[in-house]
Amino acid sequence: MSKRLLLLGFCLVTGIGLHSKTISGKVLCNKQGLNGVVVTDGVNFTKTDNLGEYVLETDTTLSDFVYIVTPSGYVASYSTGTPCFYKSVSARNHDFELFEYSVPQGSYTMFAVGDTQPGNDTAYERLENEGLPDLKNYGKEYMEKNIPVAAILLGDMVWDNQETYGRFKNDLKTLGFPVYPVIGNHDHEEYFSDNKKSELVYKEFFGPNYYAFNIGRDYYIVVDNIDYHGNRRYTERITKDQLDWVRKYTEYIPKGSQVFVAMHAPAYIYYLPERILEGADELMDILKDYQVSILSGHTHIHSNLKLRPNVREHMVASIGGAWWLGNCKYAYDGTPMGYQVFESTPLSLQWHYKTLDMPRDYQFKVYPIGTFPGHVDELCVKIWNWDEGWTVEWKENGKYKGKMKSFSSVDPDYVEYLNRNRANGILKSKGTIPQANDYCFYSVTPSKDAISIEIIVTDRFGNKYVKTEQVK
Repeated sequence: MSKRLLLLGFCLVTGIGLHSKTISGKVLCNKQGLNGVVVTDGVNFTKTDNLGEYVLETDTTLSDFVYIVTPSGYVASYSTGTPCFYKSVSARNHDFELFEYSVPQGSYTMFAVGDTQPGNDTAYERLENEGLPDLKNYGKEYMEKNIPVAAILLGDMVWDNQETYGRFKNDLKTLGFPVYPVIGNHDHEEYFSDNKKSELVYKEFFGPNYYAFNIGRDYYIVVDNIDYHGNRRYTERITKDQLDWVRKYTEYIPKGSQVFVAMHAPAYIYYLPERILEGADELMDILKDYQVSILSGHTHIHSNLKLRPNVREHMVASIGGAWWLGNCKYAYDGTPMGYQVFESTPLSLQWHYKTLDMPRDYQFKVYPIGTFPGHVDELCVKIWNWDEGWTVEWKENGKYKGKMKSFSSVDPDYVEYLNRNRANGILKSKGTIPQANDYCFYSVTPSKDAISIEIIVTDRFGNKYVKTEQVK
């Protein structure tokens, strides 16, 4: 028997080597090798040496890509619309070129964008005429101050129309900064009941469905928590394979670091009976030694809730609100169209919500007495980016009166839009039900002598937003 047959027989018996592949390459910037860059195939990890070289053993039945964890201070080319930090395991060359983008461990700004989700030409036009220009212009404000900007899209980038990915990526190229993708349920190909097959088109355009990158002093982990079953059916969970991968990756993250986890479906949804995502508790256990911010979308509503002492989830409302409903400007819970902005420096992390076509200090809306249904004798306000660190106070005729009281409600702006368009006979029925918001509505009952009411809203970082309403 030949040596080749003996080797083949050994491999068949042991299962070793049939699909194993040794991948090697370099990570370069300005033709110089970068030391210490983390490289992974979604299962295994290695690091580059002082020449920027690496070697990784991969199983081609388990891994589609070899990709790098882009280190702080660098970015992969995003000339196609999103950073190309990955290569197919079947590629002939596995070298990577990076470009200097920021000061390592320095300041930067991240835009967290929920559910862009254009489903037709009308929605695309609204994204292209309203959403993207605001992102571009706001990003320009930071970059003119020499603050690097990036964005992360929290899934459902399109609406089951993967044939428009080319148009979508061309739109992203207009922004002028790197945009990192997250896969959502509408980013899966609906005709495949096999989850892996349903991701093939996404991977062709955007690369791995889970990965990591570093920017500033922070560490970003992107996971895919949509297990797709076909025909728009899916289970929301973080798979064991990804949890194992995250556990291995934490060996490269210094304890105490700020870690962002970006995924489509939230870890916690406050209005559902089964509120915790499958796998979320284990993920938070793995990350118990870090300061964790979870970035999620999917629900089209907004919240900033503390899940553990070291974990806060920012569930970001859709940047398009519900723009498949025509000219709607609000999400189901009344959050205006916009996105969450994170400002990270070596000393602090702050965030605020940027409403489209509105200045940065637009952080709440006042409803004069008699204009909020069910609260006709009260002055009401809506504060969509509220968290437990905010205070909402009021003065009557210049005299301090204390804190306003909170109440749960559906949003009158969204309901009014639905009612008006139903009356006009032009409203689609799907996806129109308003969601009560437990956090963002506040009210006061002025006295009969009230002439003016001053509302003072202070966010957790000490920024004050003030409005005065004349009662008489």
